[in-house]
Amino acid sequence: MAAKKSAVKKGVTKSKPKKIVEKAPTEVKSSKFRKFTKNKKTTKLLIKAIALLLLLLLLYLGRSLFVAAIVGNRPITRISLIQELEKQSGQQALDNLITKELIYQEASKQNINIGSEEVTAEIDKIKSSLESQGTTLDAALSMQGQTRESLEENIRVQKTLEKVLQSDIEVSDEELSKYFEENKSLYGEGAKYEDLKENIKEQLKQEKLSTVFQTWIEKLRSDTKIIYFVNY
Repeated sequence: MAAKKSAVKKGVTKSKPKKIVEKAPTEVKSSKFRKFTKNKKTTKLLIKAIALLLLLLLLYLGRSLFVAAIVGNRPITRISLIQELEKQSGQQALDNLITKELIYQEASKQNINIGSEEVTAEIDKIKSSLESQGTTLDAALSMQGQTRESLEENIRVQKTLEKVLQSDIEVSDEELSKYFEENKSLYGEGAKYEDLKENIKEQLKQEKLSTVFQTWIEKLRSDTKIIYFVNY
């Protein structure tokens, strides 16, 4: 009897309880991923749209940088305008820029610098002179096709050149007196030397500057290495 019970016990085996493993919510994750991807694409499209609008705005605001005029429906580009101007006076414009650069380089070697106060003082003189003649500086500039900026630059170059060549354009009292005596008839009766001295001095100074400058700039050009990349 005991043997039977033992056999029964050996024949019966208890099964272990199975563990239940929950599956990850793949559908929820997939939905979130699609939503994230969709938002990312929307953001990219929005950025591109904003960039396009900014580009169009810049093109509109800076249209004069690309288009000089529109005739009918056809534009005249800024490049074609520049090319035409270069054909007409490109060499002269280039020579002027080179001359200006040579003057500034030579001034730099001599530690010469023209301050804004000197330029302003000269402009004030010009304004006073023009107003005494019944006109204004703006009217005179408009008539000559210039701007205040170009006038200021011209004055700066002129003043720089005068200081660079200062030793060569000095005017002595003897020269002033001689010029006044030889040209009294030009000033009318009752003209006094002391009243005209400064004007005569400036006139003779500019005459000397014009003469000296030609020789000076030609030598400076020949002594300086200048490489041209365009030909007119």
